[in-house]
Amino acid sequence: MSDLITILLILSLYLCISIAIGIYGRSDEDSAEEYFVASRKINPWVLFCTLAATNFSAFFFLGFAGASYRAGWGFYGIMAMGTSLVGLSILLLGIPIYKLGKEKGYMTPPELIAGETKSKYLGWLYGAVLVVFTLPYLATQPMGAGILLETLSGGDIPYFTGAFLLTCVMITYLILGGMKSSAMTDVFQGILMFTILITFVLGFFLHKDIGGFSEGGNTLWDNKPEKFVREGNFTWEVIFSYTILWPITVPMFPQLFSRFYIAENDKAIRTAAWLYPTVVPILFLFPVIIGVYGNVVDFDRVLTRTESDNILPLVLTEYAPLWAGAIVCVGAIAAFMSTADSQILAMSSIITKDGLPAITEIKKENEKQIGRILIIILAIIGLILAYDPPDTIFDIVSQAFTGLAVLFPTTVAVLYWKRVRANSCIISIIIGEAIVVWSYWSLKTGNTIPEWFTQGFHISTPVIFITIIVLWISTEIEERLSDNSSS
Repeated sequence: MSDLITILLILSLYLCISIAIGIYGRSDEDSAEEYFVASRKINPWVLFCTLAATNFSAFFFLGFAGASYRAGWGFYGIMAMGTSLVGLSILLLGIPIYKLGKEKGYMTPPELIAGETKSKYLGWLYGAVLVVFTLPYLATQPMGAGILLETLSGGDIPYFTGAFLLTCVMITYLILGGMKSSAMTDVFQGILMFTILITFVLGFFLHKDIGGFSEGGNTLWDNKPEKFVREGNFTWEVIFSYTILWPITVPMFPQLFSRFYIAENDKAIRTAAWLYPTVVPILFLFPVIIGVYGNVVDFDRVLTRTESDNILPLVLTEYAPLWAGAIVCVGAIAAFMSTADSQILAMSSIITKDGLPAITEIKKENEKQIGRILIIILAIIGLILAYDPPDTIFDIVSQAFTGLAVLFPTTVAVLYWKRVRANSCIISIIIGEAIVVWSYWSLKTGNTIPEWFTQGFHISTPVIFITIIVLWISTEIEERLSDNSSS
């Protein structure tokens, strides 16, 4: 009982601080623009912190560690290279999105796409894809909290209780403050999670059973040398696939896309663009270290693919005193909350500004209140999805990444290609998502995706390639048909 009280006290302190920061971040201005995009006044350093923290989720803490436990050091390479290119995506997309948002008042991704192409149907489709593929990613955040708290407490805190607790606190400060509160809590949560994580990694190697980085490495080499080499599943095709998947997909997350609107100027976007590839790949190293060196822990059995998501809390219970484990758990929960709150707020704004107006008239003075109600509804949906998760955190997120990557060609074309047509974008997105659904269904029914289709690449690569080709060809056809009809 005393152990449970220790965990609850440390967790309660963190959650109370998060709520307090959320309350402090509230604005006296009562408008949808303040609530959804913080009146476009976020400075460069806060923008970088909220972009980074928003992207560090249960996927980062548990998914990365679990995948590294299974695959070894080779996993870091495919993560680090792709992440380094995200800065280029921020520069390529962030600046024009920021400028268009400020000039025309856009607050959501579909607003920009629909506004620039003069097609409400494309906007609806774009928004629907964002919501559909973000919801399973959202579910991984309460999943992560539930896994951590249940493992650390030895089952005293049930999985779903932990997931429910995280969701309730997040809803509280989102309803109170919106985007500004989300950004300010992201700064706190980002600093907290990495300070704690780095401290834990150092403490892990100082433990007498590990004997330091060198001794731990020798132990791992003697027992599992395959963790130091690139295994067969890390072919150049797979490495290439993941290298391009991150910079293509990350800006397509609605929570990342929406943050381009909140910058106070384009300098803030540029600062975030060079800080991201400079800092983030270094930070990615720490959960990978935990996962790889988790293989030296003498567990009774080798963890299965799904169980490997538990490697971080299992290492905590083995090598850290309870109070230290609880603190690291808080750092991980900070990562989950910084992503989940942003995802919920982004989806709420999309439904409020783009979805509901297609059904009924929404008065501007009611948008903020509707957004708050939707936050509660979306959080409940995330909890329902987390109740009985269908796969590992890594696999769930990888599938979401592929679905969102389909939007990248359309987004780039709308921003940079004057000839692009809305109908061509719609065709491209529908065909791309149809392939994503087919590939997911094939894997879930025990079938394999044909080798002739993937050619050894991750499924995302041919999907992205096909959407680009379809977009280009359909635009050419539509343009020629238009020219023929006019002549």
